[in-house]
This record gives sequence, C-alpha cells and structure tokens, in this order.
Amino acid sequence: MCFKKVMMAIDFSECSLSMLKCIDELEKAGLEEIVFIRVINIAKFGAVAGFDIDAWVEAQEEETVEKLEELVKKVEKYGVKAKFVYPIPAGDPVVEIVEAAKRENVSSIMVASRGKSRLKEILLGSVSEGVIRKAETPVLLIKEKYSGKLFKKILYAHDLSEHSSRAIDCVKSAAIAGGRDVVLLHVLEEQDEEKLKVLEDVERELRSADIDVKVLVKKGVPHKVILKTAEEEEVTMIVMASRGLGFIEGLLLGSTTDVVTRRSKVPVLVHK
Repeated sequence: MCFKKVMMAIDFSECSLSMLKCIDELEKAGLEEIVFIRVINIAKFGAVAGFDIDAWVEAQEEETVEKLEELVKKVEKYGVKAKFVYPIPAGDPVVEIVEAAKRENVSSIMVASRGKSRLKEILLGSVSEGVIRKAETPVLLIKEKYSGKLFKKILYAHDLSEHSSRAIDCVKSAAIAGGRDVVLLHVLEEQDEEKLKVLEDVERELRSADIDVKVLVKKGVPHKVILKTAEEEEVTMIVMASRGLGFIEGLLLGSTTDVVTRRSKVPVLVHK
C-alpha cells in the first residue's frame, strides 16, 4: 500500500506543515502511521570561522524534539500512529531522509517544495529534487499553494511501460479515497499506437474499482503536454513514474519527471 506508512520530511516552514492537511485523505487511502523527520542541515555552513557548530546543533536538536513531540500529539488525535526519527539527524538532508526511509521501511515519502527553484538550486539540486532522484520508494511532492484537496482529481501520466503500470495501485487507492476521478494520459512521442492496448488494460482495471476514467492520447513534448493537461483538466495531483535518472543526466538532458516536478502547480507523486 502506497500510503500505509508515510515519512514526512519537515523543516517547520509553512509549506512543509501544510502536509498535515493531507491526513484525512491519507487515512482514507490506508494510512496507519506517520514518521516525521527533520534534518539539521550542517552542510550549508561548511567551515565558517568562529562559528560553534556543535553548540548550534545541540540547540537545534532540543528545539526540534519539542516541536516534533507536538506534531506527534497532533497527529495521534486523528487516530493515526506517529513518531519521529531520533536521534535528530544532522548532515545532508537528502542523504539522511533517503537512508531513514530505508531503515523505517516506509511506503512513501512526503516532501514540500516552496515553488520554482532558484538558479543555485537548479544547479546543485534542492532537497525535494534530491529525494525524488535518490529515494527507492514513491515520493509525494507537496507544492506551496496546496489547497488541501489532494485526491479529488488525479492525472495519471502513463508512458506505456511496465514501470508506469506499477503505479496503478497508488492511483487506485488515492482515487478511491478522493473523488474517484482519473485522467489517464499518454503522450505520443513516436509511432507507438500499437502499444496503446496497455492503456485499455489500465482503464479497465481502474473502472473495475468504480473509478471514473477519462483517457487522453496527445502528441507533443511530454512535460509540456502533462503540465498543460493538468491545468486544462483542473487536476489536484499528478502521478507519474521515474526510472531514476542520474543527477548529471537530469541536469543536462532534463527528464520529464524533473521538469514536471519543478513546474507543476499541484502536488506530484513520483512512483519509483
């Protein structure tokens, strides 16, 4: 189950705390436990002369524990189990989040994005982009302008691969928990019409779960078509698969997943 045990990466910003708005919907999609993680990012300091990093980390740890204990109590009121990663990790946020997700054997990871990356983040990779690239579990990226309705209408971008088809369980559980409304989209990059039977199989499986499905096959540049369709159909979440492009490949070539996660105005679930 995609949402049975979810790790939420929190930095206490308004954007990251907005993930808590999802709890009701996540419960309907099978949520049983939330694992919070807050990483003290010491990488950004480097070797700063005269800065007592040990004292700063200790103070951050105390403050973090207090805030996370409050979040755990808040979540438990929903009837959901909750805990946080302890000791509080300090280091590279991407590395710590990905490793903690493995140790905790979570079903998926939730991270927040404050919007379009700055030039520095585009060149070096933001935390959310790093987690999406390196995680081995599905990653749900919540956007800054998240409305609180996550599963109302889902855009399922399918490239006809077996990998894309594996995301169907996530789509199904999310749709059933929300509006039971899915737009199944394939973007034709070349003459692959003979492979479109895959979409028929996916549509049939979704409809068997009493989900309303609209199938769209369009031509164009994949990321452009996906983003445009998301706006036209007024979806509340995009689901797509990623084969895990390497960091340099992603920078130089720009994978569809990279571009969609950066530019989408709605949450994006990347199935790994």
